[in-house]
Amino acid sequence: MKVKFWGVRGSIPTPISPQNLEEKLIALLVGSQGHDVSSPGAARAYLQSLPIFRQNTVGGNTSCVEVHAGEDRLIIDAGSGLKELGWSLMNEAFGRGKGKADILISHTHWDHIMGFPFFTPAYVPGNKLTIYGVHPSLKQRFKRQHHDHNFPVPFEAMGADIQFRKLAPNKKRRIGPFQIEPFLLVHPGDAYAFRIEHNGRVFVYASDGSYNDPSPQNMQKYFDFYRNAEVLVFDAHFDLIESFEKSDWGHSTSFLGVDIALHADIKRLVLFHHNPASNDTRIEKLLDSTQRYLNHVAPNTDLELQIAHEGLELTL
Repeated sequence: MKVKFWGVRGSIPTPISPQNLEEKLIALLVGSQGHDVSSPGAARAYLQSLPIFRQNTVGGNTSCVEVHAGEDRLIIDAGSGLKELGWSLMNEAFGRGKGKADILISHTHWDHIMGFPFFTPAYVPGNKLTIYGVHPSLKQRFKRQHHDHNFPVPFEAMGADIQFRKLAPNKKRRIGPFQIEPFLLVHPGDAYAFRIEHNGRVFVYASDGSYNDPSPQNMQKYFDFYRNAEVLVFDAHFDLIESFEKSDWGHSTSFLGVDIALHADIKRLVLFHHNPASNDTRIEKLLDSTQRYLNHVAPNTDLELQIAHEGLELTL
């Protein structure tokens, strides 16, 4: 399986501010002294030698992750990152009306479906899109954001063949070559994690969940569902203080993600659903503090920490 991140933010799209961009450019110019940046190729090599927080940006689009296995494709959530993914797909069979994709929806809060009205392949006749979710009235939830009070183009203007299919929690289902299992998370209106298996590889997407009952009896079900995943995409929206102050918002912290990953024998923990109040500097500090915590509680672990950012590609 190959995984690519198209949107990693939570709540609302968060483009980099002019002030933060200026600060990045100043740091790059100062840091480039003594490095060869005399040509585009040399400048690119210098940039690529820097951490993602310095060379680029984590990104501002909301949740959208793509999973590949050969020619088969799963899209998880339809946040604003879906727009960019759609433009990319138009260079493939989707641009000729011969594309096929399956879309998993964790829940229908706006930041997880707002990209769908801008998903260009959905307007091309001949393309086939199947949208899967556990929530009732899934089609109506999607159509509602096309109401003329909210958006100028009606859902019926989409020329693709768009089907909606119901999933059952804790019940495995085959979608193409993938085995999918949804799992209920604690979130207002309910959200679902997805365990995706293919050829013995396991990828778990667990955005939008809180873990307010830390008792072993409660946490065991999460350990069991996430167990042995090569990659766990985990909601790290809040820092520790926020997680207590806003415990009913349905989000988690990177530190709890570490604890869960260690108990569930996860190989790589990818911190996701970044707070719109967090710029790249704050997210970099989050990664650093989480790495220090991991080094303290499990100094000999093989668990790898990573920040989700737009364009990140992983191979399982």
